[in-house]
Amino acid sequence: MPEPHLREYQQFYQEQPFGLWREDFRTAQIAYLLAAVNSDPKKSSPKLTDFMPFFADKSAVADNEDDGSEEFLANR
Repeated sequence: MPEPHLREYQQFYQEQPFGLWREDFRTAQIAYLLAAVNSDPKKSSPKLTDFMPFFADKSAVADNEDDGSEEFLANR
């Protein structure tokens, strides 16, 4: 694969990640369920997002942050 093609895939992945997101989500649901069932009832129960680090990373990014990749992909 030529390097420009690889860089294009990297930019596309930043804008629209592809892969096994559903499997990660299902695994997070199972981990959440096990933690909730085995947690101390006197303490607050865990949240589903605690088991989804990929979800927390997206929420930490500012919505108005623009790296130019969307424009590049639209005009290629």
